[in-house]
Amino acid sequence: MTTKASFLLISLLIVLLPWLLWQWRPIRRVAPLAVVQIMAGVVLGPSCFGLWAPEIHQALFTRPVLSLLDGVAGIGVLLYVFATGLHLDTQALHRDTRRLGVLAVGSISVPLILGLGAGLWMLENVPGALGASGTKAGFLAAVAICIAVTALPVLAAILQEMGLLPTRLGQQALAIAAVNDAALWLMLAVLLPLAASGNEASPLLHLGLSVLWFTGLIVVARPALRRLAGLSDQSMLVIGTALAILSSCLSEALGTGYLIGAFAAGAVMPASWRAPILARLEMLTATVLLPFFFMSTGLKALIDPASASFWAALVVATGATIIGKVAGTAVASRASGYNWRQSLSLGAMMQTKGLMEVVVLAVLSDAGLIGREIFSAMVGMAVICTLITAPLVRVLQEKHRAPQPAEP
Repeated sequence: MTTKASFLLISLLIVLLPWLLWQWRPIRRVAPLAVVQIMAGVVLGPSCFGLWAPEIHQALFTRPVLSLLDGVAGIGVLLYVFATGLHLDTQALHRDTRRLGVLAVGSISVPLILGLGAGLWMLENVPGALGASGTKAGFLAAVAICIAVTALPVLAAILQEMGLLPTRLGQQALAIAAVNDAALWLMLAVLLPLAASGNEASPLLHLGLSVLWFTGLIVVARPALRRLAGLSDQSMLVIGTALAILSSCLSEALGTGYLIGAFAAGAVMPASWRAPILARLEMLTATVLLPFFFMSTGLKALIDPASASFWAALVVATGATIIGKVAGTAVASRASGYNWRQSLSLGAMMQTKGLMEVVVLAVLSDAGLIGREIFSAMVGMAVICTLITAPLVRVLQEKHRAPQPAEP
């Protein structure tokens, strides 16, 4: 089979298989499409298909085919992260700032602390936990960030499916998740340049140049886009996507990582540009392009059922995430005036991982900060935490209570 034929056959499986599985009602009720896509990528990777039929797997996934898959995956995840930045409504974050600040600190700080503890345990008990070019400090920061991640787009999809999106609780959850996202990308923007080189001056210089570029996006690019009134939706899509690619290119060149640049480009988009771009970009990216990224991720994840260290790392990471996000958010929510049922519901929502966790893991793995077994355990944790979000919230919420409208 030729390289193009193999690539197209794999592309057919990547795009169609998860969507067909998701049409089955029992799967659709418990798992968002993103989770099904992640699982399909793992199944088609070396953990399942590669074990069942190694010769066929090697014949299909040749080096040229992998290069093509990685190229499409890179564009897909770039556009997804750009869309995630577009979801970051900075005006909404200014509302109820005091309460939101308390909730955000609780939902981020507690899992970060537990993540540091989990990272220390992994360094001592999981062989090969540290990545090829990682340091102990970089590894601990990487694990802590992974534990503290909340996936905003997947959370929004879950809340929409449960009918909670227009409620005050749902809107508050999205606002906290937005702060989580922003804090996550800021931490990554600091961590990646510092991990890129042993020379302290070089990464700090790259970090300073990155800050200068991101400031330019806010001070120059955002006002310029606002002045371009009356553009067609197609023009907004082209200009916005071009800015995302340019920002990604410069961010990658500066050592901050191309996804940081894509998120920053989305975050600085004027409000009038967001809906037209999302309407034309998000669905295509999520259903057609992102599965290629999941395939690329699945090829990196090697889940060994006989590995005790893998299962131990999975349990520790999952426990730290659920306890840290639920407890940290719930205690802060109770202190802010919510009752315990609402507080625990918010905590359950905040431990949603989904695609954002996988994106972060891929960035950290490519940077050499985490080893392959930790990467695989964290992918498993992301799937588990996302799958239990909706059931936990359903148990905690009273079904007979009518939803309350969101506060203006």
